Amino acid sequence: MTDSHAEEYDGRMLTLLQMIWGEGYLSPGGPQAVREIAGGIDLGGKHALDIGCGLGGLDQVLLTLGAAHVTGVDVSAGIVERARERIRRSGLANRVDIQLVAPGPLPFADASFDIVFGKDAWLHIPDKAAHFAEVYRVLKPGGRIAAGDWMKAPGPYSRDMEYFFEMEGLTYHLVTLAAYGRHLHDAGFVDIRLADITRRYRAEAHEELARMQGELAGMMLAELGEAGNAHFVEDWRSLTVVLDKGELRPAQIWATRPAA
Repeated sequence: MTDSHAEEYDGRMLTLLQMIWGEGYLSPGGPQAVREIAGGIDLGGKHALDIGCGLGGLDQVLLTLGAAHVTGVDVSAGIVERARERIRRSGLANRVDIQLVAPGPLPFADASFDIVFGKDAWLHIPDKAAHFAEVYRVLKPGGRIAAGDWMKAPGPYSRDMEYFFEMEGLTYHLVTLAAYGRHLHDAGFVDIRLADITRRYRAEAHEELARMQGELAGMMLAELGEAGNAHFVEDWRSLTVVLDKGELRPAQIWATRPAA
């Protein structure tokens, strides 16, 4: 997590992302994507850490999957404030703890968590090796990673990819899926599983763009204004371009800290 990323998600973007994926969700697939990533893991009675928790919708899904308690962390003060208010309104403040953290080492003792979850947030972290070393440290022996993240194709970025970054207005630090796997291995993780879901999300992104130009158009215009509406439609069009070219490659990741 980086300082430059901390407040990049402005109010317009938060509004737009929730229009597409649902209230409380800032990443593709909304609650169903969380269930798909974490559903194969026994969360019963477990303490989970969600790194890059956003508005906390993800954490509520983890509770429905059996987690006893979820600690969500984010580097954005504005997002953390909104997430805390959402969790308070939901009556789950005793089971979900949202914390503002600084970029760098996690403020938790060794072996504090059973599960570490992430959903399309670690792409903002520049030092993947340091990140996974910290995840390994805070996981209990036998603990699991379950995450979704965005990867890149091998080679330098094309002009289309650079244009997508410009439209997003966010700081991305993407690596290839193979490099991701190496970082996990070097950190000490075993049973590493990496699933490229580019083909599926490519189709979903085109559907999202069609919704923005159709059923969501009136709401977007009312909430974002003419300039904001035009910007995000073009942003999504640029997203479909880099997905179609295979330059942006969403993936799902699972790994285990050895039990001994």
